[in-house]
Amino acid sequence: MTPRRAIVVGVLAALVWSAARAGLDRIVNPSGWPAFARFWAAVAEPALDRDFVALTIDAAAVTAAYAILGTALSLVIGVVAAIALSDLLFPSGMLPRVVRLALVVPRAVHEVLWALLLIQVLGFDPLVPVLAIGLPFGAVTAKVFAETIDEADRGPYLLLRASGAGRLTALAYGVLPAIRGELLSYGFYRFECSVRSAAVLGVVGAGGLGFQLDLSFESLRYREIWTLVLALMVLSGAVEAWSSIVRRSRRPRAGHASLVLVLALVPMAWIWVGLDPRRLWSARSRDLGADLAGRLVPPRAGPEGWSELVLASVDTAAMSVLALLVAVGGAIVLGPLAARPVGPAVVRSRAAAAARRGVRLGAAVALLLFRAVPAPVWAFLVVLVLFPGLWPGAVALGVATLGVLGRLFAEAIEDRDHGPATALRALGAGSATTFFYGTLPAASARLVALALYRWEVVVRETVVVGVVGAGGIGQLINDHLAARDFAAVTGAVLGLLVVTAAIDAVGRRLRRELRVS
Repeated sequence: MTPRRAIVVGVLAALVWSAARAGLDRIVNPSGWPAFARFWAAVAEPALDRDFVALTIDAAAVTAAYAILGTALSLVIGVVAAIALSDLLFPSGMLPRVVRLALVVPRAVHEVLWALLLIQVLGFDPLVPVLAIGLPFGAVTAKVFAETIDEADRGPYLLLRASGAGRLTALAYGVLPAIRGELLSYGFYRFECSVRSAAVLGVVGAGGLGFQLDLSFESLRYREIWTLVLALMVLSGAVEAWSSIVRRSRRPRAGHASLVLVLALVPMAWIWVGLDPRRLWSARSRDLGADLAGRLVPPRAGPEGWSELVLASVDTAAMSVLALLVAVGGAIVLGPLAARPVGPAVVRSRAAAAARRGVRLGAAVALLLFRAVPAPVWAFLVVLVLFPGLWPGAVALGVATLGVLGRLFAEAIEDRDHGPATALRALGAGSATTFFYGTLPAASARLVALALYRWEVVVRETVVVGVVGAGGIGQLINDHLAARDFAAVTGAVLGLLVVTAAIDAVGRRLRRELRVS
């Protein structure tokens, strides 16, 4: 059996096992369909009264402010830590190893869990969402920035060092001019992610659009929900369009002007949410922080023992596989439809061209809806028609991931090698033949890699659907937090780290095998 066939067999076996683990006897809850239908019917009449629109605009501004401040903090952490992590600047010594070890936990723990822990110390303070976004995103940014620095041309840096320049001077003049475009591009990508995270954090009480969505869902005010969803789509779409322009632009001035604008927005966001960093070192915060730290360690199992954690870990792995199935299945359909045509296209009439533009716009709006709405909100909706368990969590995560993965698939298809598709068109092949035999094979390696990377992210995000009884480690953490059993929370987080590391190892192995074969 060839490696590719073995991978296909393994994937099918994983899907069958995951579905069996989730249960195949009680999935759909028929009694929930009327409420589900009312939710989608309300899209035609969102709440547009003046008071609620004003509330929505204020919530959107709060979400944007948290995203801006969280991104700013993550970039500060990322730049400082990247310098210490870089093998170019510190080819030997303890500093890179110590910093790398210190960033493991911030990078692995989901921002929702950071928020839930920080609330125990700071209460519902604006510092909570800013730190919850900035700490994990800063750790990820540091890793990416350090790798970007190390992969740059070392010649100018070494030449400046040989002439007596210090490390930072040589970095600023020998390396940064060549990579500043990449760093800026990634910074704006992090800004995109921060907007989605700020919305998710609102669901756990951090304020903004997510918080208002949670309140409207609790009272089943579907017209208000759609107003908030539309606001979230507009905010997410605007930030993504801005980010896309910066990342795709070949003119440095566009990126520099955008950076200046973001820097100007930071103090405005600071004032808007009333950020007060002094709360971090107040006597009350120090006492509560020390008490929380003492209750988090040493880690231990919950009331049901380690077997409960093992079973929850197994459920988390199964949920992630099913979520990825939903996401990949939807992204394969919507991603190509949302991709912009590159090169000459065969269009037989003006009506056909208009239809293609309409389909592309519809697919892009659907993907924006899926990724803009936080996964916990999708979970609240899905649980109307699915019995509690792994299935609602898997579907909710799958839908949210579909929005992100579909956009990535569209970009991968746009950036593919267009030679095979062009050759097939020249031979008279139709659109379907050109896609399946020219476009898809040229982009397939990138699509598989993107799906595997998102699998690793999905495992971390199983934490956010624990609030609806979706099972897995996310629900276990939620239960331990409700019981204020923080040592058991630490034990559950360690279990999640093990599952994440295992999925990461499997993903790396699959990518390597696919490249070789």
